[in-house]
Amino acid sequence: MADYRSFNPETAAEDNREPGVVIIPGSNYAKEMAKFEQFPSKYSENPGNPYVYRPFPKMVYKAELYQGMIRCMAAVSPNEYVDVNQQMRAEEAARQFTEKCQRTVKDDRELQVAMEMGYRETPTEAVAWLEAKQRSIADAAAERNYADRNMSEKAKVEAKAEVARAFNEEGSHAAEVPEKPIKRNHSEAAKAAWAKRKAAKSAA
Repeated sequence: MADYRSFNPETAAEDNREPGVVIIPGSNYAKEMAKFEQFPSKYSENPGNPYVYRPFPKMVYKAELYQGMIRCMAAVSPNEYVDVNQQMRAEEAARQFTEKCQRTVKDDRELQVAMEMGYRETPTEAVAWLEAKQRSIADAAAERNYADRNMSEKAKVEAKAEVARAFNEEGSHAAEVPEKPIKRNHSEAAKAAWAKRKAAKSAA
């Protein structure tokens, strides 16, 4: 039985054919390397480029429906496909979806624009925002459907057409159906009676 030897690519002779570099604290080489460090390291305890939090650039995320689920990132499991071509197409679709749902903003102005478009600072916030939006739309649609019970058949047809237009153009189930003013037909007799009452009030 051959002797067991643990594999370590950092110490194995066959993987380390170049001579190593000995870092001498305080040497010119160590000082030069320390200029680029953000945290204490083997070059120096005092990094030359200390870490400073910078809010930008920042990645923001937008959640959308992907295969019937709310997501802002998509991935493909190799076990789902037998055909390699189908797997490659699915991976490409997942990649494009993920890129569409992510954006890098450079400053507060770009962040504000992205937030107005539905992006959020974390994937969790993005998913929660879309879930809340869908609940709001569903509640509004349910309230309008309840109110539509007392509408005339003609008004229901007009409302249905407006909902279809809003869904096709805006992706919203809750359309704003404008109210038409009620046209009142005053007969000549009613007008004469109104004029008579008005004259009587003036005479009094």
